[in-house]
Amino acid sequence: MAYSYQTGPTLSPAAQQALGTYQLGTPQAEFKVGLNRHYLTGIIAGLVVTGIFGAIVLVGGDGSSSSVILSLFALLGLVLLVYYVVDFLVHMSWRVYLCDQGFLLMKGNQPDVYRWDQIQGMWQEVTRHYRNGIYTGTTHKYTIQRLDGQKVIFNDKFKQVEKLGDALSGAITDFLLPRALASYNAGQVLNFGPLSVSKQGVSNSKETLPWHEIKEFGVNRGYISVRKEGKWLNWSTIAVAKIPNFFVFMALTRSILKQVRR
Repeated sequence: MAYSYQTGPTLSPAAQQALGTYQLGTPQAEFKVGLNRHYLTGIIAGLVVTGIFGAIVLVGGDGSSSSVILSLFALLGLVLLVYYVVDFLVHMSWRVYLCDQGFLLMKGNQPDVYRWDQIQGMWQEVTRHYRNGIYTGTTHKYTIQRLDGQKVIFNDKFKQVEKLGDALSGAITDFLLPRALASYNAGQVLNFGPLSVSKQGVSNSKETLPWHEIKEFGVNRGYISVRKEGKWLNWSTIAVAKIPNFFVFMALTRSILKQVRR
């Protein structure tokens, strides 16, 4: 698998050793924790709050209750500033290497390996934020869990985290979708969090909607909706963030609907 937007990463000796030991294949891309908007926003906010309230206390502080309150605000700003600076220093050495057979997370010199065949699920939560109707930014959270229960979360601490999330989702879907189709055709029940898929249809734990009664699966503003033929209201509406392997679920159900409607 190739990732054209970023190639040819420089590997540390510890990363090279881990890639060889766990046979992850050729590294195709590297993603780093960076001094990006996530950190800059927190650091600047901490500086501003500390500076404003600290200056007020220094200039006009008289020991009154109002001065104490202002001092507390200045202290909170300092805590915020220290938190983001320390958090950046702790994570600045983290690297993610995307490879043919999985990905490698390096926490300094400590490797954490996730092969595609060891991944149980991926959850994604991408939220667009608005204030008074004005777009203010997007936050990202991608959670990946191995078969042994170990989890890792990628968020906006990483540069180009959306590209990282898209690449991980694409690779995991490519690996899991053929196996999901084979399991479905073998008559097994496939669980996707609050929804499950089987030969009988789609179930939400309360009832099962047969395939011939399903009109469509839709996605809008972070929610997936299941619409029933002849009904105005959605049969089920669930947040995408609650669906593990969301793109596997969508590709699987659309493939099944296409077969049913032939």
